[in-house]
Amino acid sequence: MRGSLVLAAARPQWSAGLRAATAMMVPLAVGWATDHPELIWSAFGGWLAMLADPGGPYAARAGAMATFAAAGAFTTFAGSLVGHAPWVAIPALFVFALICSLVRVRGDTAAVIGVLALIIFCIAEASPVPLAEALRRSGLFAAGSLFALLLSVAVWPFRPYEPVRQAVATCWEAIGELAAAGARLASSPADPSKWDDLVALRRGVREALEEARAALGVARAGRQGETGRGLHLLVLYEVAELLLGDLAALLEALRSRNEQGQPLPPGIAGALAELARTHHAVARSLAEQSPLPDLPAPPGTPADGELATLFASVAAETRYAWEAALALHHGRASPEKPGALPPPDEGPSLRDALAPRSLELQHALRVAIVATAAALLATALHIHRYYWVTITVIIILQPHSIATVQRALQRVGGTVIGGIVASWMARAVHERVWLGLLLFVFAWAGVAVRRINYALFAALVTPVFVVLAEINAKGERLIRERILDTLLGGALALAGALLLWPHRDLHRLPALIATVLRADCDYLHLGLRGAGPAATVAARRRVGLATANAEAALQRLIGESPPANQVEPWMALIAYARRLSASITGLAATRVPREQGARLEEALATLAAAAESGAPPAELPELEGPDMPEPARRLARQLRVVHSALARLT
Repeated sequence: MRGSLVLAAARPQWSAGLRAATAMMVPLAVGWATDHPELIWSAFGGWLAMLADPGGPYAARAGAMATFAAAGAFTTFAGSLVGHAPWVAIPALFVFALICSLVRVRGDTAAVIGVLALIIFCIAEASPVPLAEALRRSGLFAAGSLFALLLSVAVWPFRPYEPVRQAVATCWEAIGELAAAGARLASSPADPSKWDDLVALRRGVREALEEARAALGVARAGRQGETGRGLHLLVLYEVAELLLGDLAALLEALRSRNEQGQPLPPGIAGALAELARTHHAVARSLAEQSPLPDLPAPPGTPADGELATLFASVAAETRYAWEAALALHHGRASPEKPGALPPPDEGPSLRDALAPRSLELQHALRVAIVATAAALLATALHIHRYYWVTITVIIILQPHSIATVQRALQRVGGTVIGGIVASWMARAVHERVWLGLLLFVFAWAGVAVRRINYALFAALVTPVFVVLAEINAKGERLIRERILDTLLGGALALAGALLLWPHRDLHRLPALIATVLRADCDYLHLGLRGAGPAATVAARRRVGLATANAEAALQRLIGESPPANQVEPWMALIAYARRLSASITGLAATRVPREQGARLEEALATLAAAAESGAPPAELPELEGPDMPEPARRLARQLRVVHSALARLT
């Protein structure tokens, strides 16, 4: 319940809301003015196409919206034809629900497109028409979707590198926050537990880097030669990838000293704060296209040994980023690329998606079965607008049970509130001009807050959907039906989530932890052998992504309220997964005898195998030696903590 009410730390997307409301209201207003009610399908196309807009680079947005226009037009046509006979409509719903849900394997954008295409299939299926009218309806839907596409990428200023610039600026803002938080901890290191606060900041940097990486890939795709702006932004992204690893290693080394009661080097907090100010200046320059202030004199190395090496790397990479941002602002030649761009990701395998134990296949079957059951039950109960029940099922069902429960609470609560508002509108508003104005405002505000809280989004758009779906219906009965159908659909979705392949993250965590430890092992192998920046950055990125997956599973597990003694070892393992990565980065910058490195690598591989098999981990050999450098001793201590957590689990 608390999770369903949480407001995400995101700003309202007012421009996106304005575009969505415009794409919906223009065809709707034309239909009202010219007495062509069939233009409601163009309004549907514009509205849903705007919801399919993933944001980011214009090419990616245009591709996603064009894909939805084609998929939505086809499902509109198919639904309009198969809805004449229940013995055809219900099997067709199963097939389309299975296919539209299975496309989730292609990523979040594909998942949204699949859900929206399935929603319009359900609406069209509930109002079947002859072939000619089905073709016309499909064409109107496609026209509305393409109108929305033009609004998104043509009417608003077309600056192809602006989304990339903003994405890279977000990376540097997140890095600046991480460095500033490290500076604050270094200035008052009394409480060692406060260092755990850096975990969320490191995760935020990784998420920002992933978004920037995707934006760069789309913006540069298909270009014969690299543009000047593109090369500058690519350099800034690559420097951020390198800097994240070195900054994390520096902060981990400081944390380790604090935990052992050793004093931190004098001046380290001030030097980190100065670097953080430079990171923020780079971010502001990118986001606002403003001039950079003069680069302050490089802070002297306020440390020795390992800390001196790591701090020098962080300072050098910060200066490199400042020079690249300065060159971008003045249009000068970019510094040479550091060669840290990881190789492109391989697309998911269709064989993996269709495997019997595939989460994507199980979720697609769950949606298809429950949506079909909802249609059968609604037909048996003679519910006139049964598609509201199936749409509720489709929207609520999520791949994970705890997420389904949360979405059900948000959907039902938002629909009840929105239904009350729609009831007031039905009583008080009779002129189409005022009705259209209210719909515009609700659509604008709903899309603007969509990423902040889904319950708020549902409350705002419920009146919009009621009016669009039943434009000629009147009276309070419509509102009551909408609320009751939502309650029925929510109950069916919850039953399906709990009965059909319920995913318990407690059972998935061993495999996820094993993946993290395997990725750490690969990263250690490359670091000990002095691999180049591209290989090491790619390996460190795999560690970050695997750790993020494990952290998400842990959060869902906590939402299921398991016994505390089951959660604590997993929390320790995931917390130390990131610490291992930072220690490996520090180890790679230090000379380590081959035998010592081999022992550490073998111990990490043993722990990964134990996590994967579920068997008690074998006793670790003696890892620390008198001549072992501090980064290696730190890694050895952390491996023993991981060993202890795995032993407690088994």
